[in-house]
Amino acid sequence: MAILDESLLSATFRLAGPALAPELMARLREEAMALMAGREPLPDYLVDEMFATGDAEMIWVLSGCPATPERLPALLRLAALGYTALGPRLYRGYGDREELRAAVFEGAKRSLDDPDWHEPDGLVEYLLNTTNVQELLPALRAPFPRLVRHALKSVVHKANVDDQVAACRAVLTYGGVAELSALTELAALRPAVVELVRRAVAAPDPAAVLLGGAPVAEDSANTVNTADPAAPADPAAAEPAPSIPALSGAALVDRLREARWAREDIPLDGVDWDLLLAEHGREPLPNGALLILAARRDCPDDLVLAAYKKSPQHLPATSRLPWRLLGDSDWGDSYSRFNLSKLLRRGAKEGAYPVERVLTEIRPARAVLGSLPCEEPSVREALTGLVAELGEDFATWRALYSLMPRFAGTSTELFSAAREQSAKHRRKTWPRPLAPEYPVSAPEGARAVFLQLYGLATEDVQLALAEHLDLRTIQHLLVHRRPSAALRDRFIALHGVSVLAGIASSWELPETTIAELLRHDDPEINAKLYIHTPLSPEQRRQILSGRRTDPDSGEGPLPLTEEVFAELRDSGRRHWLLPACEAGDPRLARILLGKVKLHTLAGQLRLLERLWVQHGAEEVRALLDETEFPERRSKKHPLPAATHKIARSALESAGGLAELREQLARAQSPASRAAFLRAAGEGRRDQLSAAMERLAEETGPGLPWEELMAEHGREPLPDALLVELAKRDDFPGELRVDVQLAEVRLEHNAHPHRLTGPRPTALELLRHHQLPRYFRQEWLDKAVSYGQLSLSEVLHEARPAIVAATYLSKYPANRPQEAGAGGTDEQFRRARREAVDLVASHLGKDPEAWAVALRLMPEFTGTLPELLTTTAAVIS
Repeated sequence: MAILDESLLSATFRLAGPALAPELMARLREEAMALMAGREPLPDYLVDEMFATGDAEMIWVLSGCPATPERLPALLRLAALGYTALGPRLYRGYGDREELRAAVFEGAKRSLDDPDWHEPDGLVEYLLNTTNVQELLPALRAPFPRLVRHALKSVVHKANVDDQVAACRAVLTYGGVAELSALTELAALRPAVVELVRRAVAAPDPAAVLLGGAPVAEDSANTVNTADPAAPADPAAAEPAPSIPALSGAALVDRLREARWAREDIPLDGVDWDLLLAEHGREPLPNGALLILAARRDCPDDLVLAAYKKSPQHLPATSRLPWRLLGDSDWGDSYSRFNLSKLLRRGAKEGAYPVERVLTEIRPARAVLGSLPCEEPSVREALTGLVAELGEDFATWRALYSLMPRFAGTSTELFSAAREQSAKHRRKTWPRPLAPEYPVSAPEGARAVFLQLYGLATEDVQLALAEHLDLRTIQHLLVHRRPSAALRDRFIALHGVSVLAGIASSWELPETTIAELLRHDDPEINAKLYIHTPLSPEQRRQILSGRRTDPDSGEGPLPLTEEVFAELRDSGRRHWLLPACEAGDPRLARILLGKVKLHTLAGQLRLLERLWVQHGAEEVRALLDETEFPERRSKKHPLPAATHKIARSALESAGGLAELREQLARAQSPASRAAFLRAAGEGRRDQLSAAMERLAEETGPGLPWEELMAEHGREPLPDALLVELAKRDDFPGELRVDVQLAEVRLEHNAHPHRLTGPRPTALELLRHHQLPRYFRQEWLDKAVSYGQLSLSEVLHEARPAIVAATYLSKYPANRPQEAGAGGTDEQFRRARREAVDLVASHLGKDPEAWAVALRLMPEFTGTLPELLTTTAAVIS
């Protein structure tokens, strides 16, 4: 016979009660042993019967079960027996066994003389050969001195003072003073505990010393308070714990050479810096030691410099900043720029590096100028003074920009050289000019330094230089520097309003900036906005349809640049292409139909209506007659036959446009949208969500709830559609019950089915379809939780009996979140009473009948009442 589910076995023995337990265990021994080995709760009288009979086989099986909270009381009873054979089984294993392991050692005190504890397969020998800390911590209190000693050596810092003192007491109790004295040789024992043990060994009553003179518990860092144990308990009267003594001389040098981390705690009071400098000169100290020393404000410059050269990014914030950190370092390579910036920023704040000295002594100029913190007033003032010397002559600024990349001198030398060489740069344009880039990046190198210096010039100088700047520099100024209104207007006067298109170059562009750029009604700006910024669908429709933001900015629609057509032709982004429905442009219409499918009649007719309005009926006819579309392989026209029929009928009509608009209004009506949703709901469930998205894209957001509810009243909407609609926040509450039933049906593996029809109730599903044996009954969970089914109906109607019984027995554990909610707990108690009455009326107190019912259950295909009726017939 197949072994039944543990929860079902547990429920069966609970229903049987203590009177039937002995005989039922005898008849169902295999099942009883399976229950003992599992994790389900055990009836107390079943455990009592096992202990009363002393059933060794059953006890052995129980000792190997998981240590769950429900099983712990029974396992603690086993541990108290002190059986050596059970010790390893109870002690080992997963889960929280701390209490159980302590109970095993407590039970072992009843049979300490039993040599089986020390056999190769015994508990003591097992623990002597393990280093598992979680298993050895309870062994600190074991009644086996050799094991306690091994545990002390293995757990080391995991054991606090209290644990170590408890271990010493155990050794004294079960091993004597000699064993206790030997513990002082262990390196793992804390100094305070060693001292306590020595006093105990020398005392007439060692146990009293260990019991009453325990050291004060250590702090959170597990440091030991070595104060006199006899000191007052009052913290105010207690002596403070002694601090770690400072090292000096050779001991300090040795300790520093061992340091690998800057956070190691090494006392440096009264350090001999001359000794450390000599030792470092003889053999360099490691990085960790140098950083520890550099953190001191009295650390010599040589050691701070050595620490910085080895770990420039980890120099302590408390270290001094000697000038040599700047002067003795090579800042010419690009990798050192970040470190230079950190040093200069900190040095400017602390006043360690005067900016005038930095500008006249540190080189190269490009690295220094690009790293100075211009937000500091002193730095800004000094640089403004240098910039003022350049004047408004572009030749001088051009010389500065041209010299900067390869200039090896200081900043002041660079500015002097630029003034001296200005004559060479007269009547020359911007060197190697660049166009704007999309998306825009942050300026780098000489261009970044130039922009920073340009921003420090007066507005008159900026305006005078504006005509000489290349478009990339103007773009960087517009995006990253926020120029004044006068300078911005100067750029527009020089290059036209389209120069502002350089701002439309980031997917993080704020909505306010986008709105401001749209107000210019410039085709070039609109093109960059469309391609490089996060426009809303409405803004994309506005641009492609050519609608002006300012009606007074001109007449007629705004044209589209060729760049827009090219990007749309190469794009596969649906949200970029769909706004072409509103454009009324023949080229955009062909690009759209070649790349994207229009799913709704409303979207298809909208495309044709706008094309008719903008370019006339002949363009509509030409589009319908078109045979080739960009990137479309199929020879079939992308618009369906029904749309062709409507459009061609309008083309042949005298009032063609009006007729087309009438058809469009009908397709956009709430009734048509509701019909579209019903049709989508009757299709594939995995495509329903996408269909709803397409409807929103092509006809606008929001759903026609009134029409949907009317449709549902006329004929219920498909289950999949109801469940998908229920995910929306504005879903009508009146449909909530129908949605719950739809969820239940969709979860069922036989929905829809010829036996139950397209919309069966939960009870019809339960009656007509067997419950799957090896899967979780998720649909049944939903049905019960929604109130579509009661547990009593599951008891009487569910098939097969074994699945129904297993479901009911597991219900309290599987549905704990519903206890007390909606009467579910009362419903379960009522179903249990019905089950008790049902079993009593058919099986009574006959253990043979109970055994027969359980043995018939695995193969029985009927309901539980039918199983009990069959059992009663077999017994009679």
